[in-house]
Amino acid sequence: MTITLAGRRFEVVVAPERGADIVQVTDLQTGTPLLAVSPTGLVATPPSGAGSMAEWLAGYPGGWQLLVPNAGPERTHGGVTQGFHGEAALARWNVIAQSAASCDLETWLATAPLHLHRTVTADAEGLTVTDRIRNLSPQTVHARVMQHPAFGAPFLDADAFLEVPAATVIADGEAPGSLAAHGHVGTPAEVLGAHVGDRGISLPGPGARESVFAAFTDFARPEATFHSPNRGFGVRLSWDAATYPHAWFWIEANAGSGWPWFRRLYAVAVEPSNVLPGEGQTSRGDSRGGPGVALDPDHPLITTTRLSRVTASS
Repeated sequence: MTITLAGRRFEVVVAPERGADIVQVTDLQTGTPLLAVSPTGLVATPPSGAGSMAEWLAGYPGGWQLLVPNAGPERTHGGVTQGFHGEAALARWNVIAQSAASCDLETWLATAPLHLHRTVTADAEGLTVTDRIRNLSPQTVHARVMQHPAFGAPFLDADAFLEVPAATVIADGEAPGSLAAHGHVGTPAEVLGAHVGDRGISLPGPGARESVFAAFTDFARPEATFHSPNRGFGVRLSWDAATYPHAWFWIEANAGSGWPWFRRLYAVAVEPSNVLPGEGQTSRGDSRGGPGVALDPDHPLITTTRLSRVTASS
């Protein structure tokens, strides 16, 4: 069963039984759903033996996940295999408090000795998500931590654009998509070319068959603003820079002709993260991947991510 929260700006749907996912955020003034909807959300059972990526994607609804203790491909860490995008987004969470505008949820992980507590609040300005990650072990452990929100149609279309006050874009070294070159590091204009203009980054619309996988870093401010001129408003995602110095950036505009999307997904994501995607180093020496943040016993990591409504920009 999902939980529906109502604030002044947004209606928010949360799924405790799968990852405490924020399945959808709807703008109350216009009735516009903001988050992407994945075609794999209807898959009830992952194919046998297909691996942790297929397991994670089976039932993936789109929306917004918390990724802990891994982000990216399956890895062996701390003597255990941590699956694609980690365990937290697949776990069943317990609801420990609930009101009309807020809920508190918690879960315990098996692939890392972590207790997770998530508070989701639909407030006067929009949506506030506070995550508390506590190490239950007497020794320090490391974890990759990432917020995984993906935005989609009808909020975004071919006239939408993105403002991100980041000096650097790092394209993926293996699968950067159609909009960037392998491993290219530079300013947004240098990496994304004609898609960057005076307004920011122009977004391809549904059906454009374009894609990118990269990351933003070197932020002046830890935020990203999605503008939808045709809907008459935008939303700003903001986060704690100390926890999330980077943000993964991907676009899937019905580009992937094979598994898992078969050209069925339209999504644009800016995902605050404590690691860059991939492994190894970039051409300028940035570390990709890595163990993540060090979590000491009895010193929980507490981080807040906000989504707020902003006035229209054309």
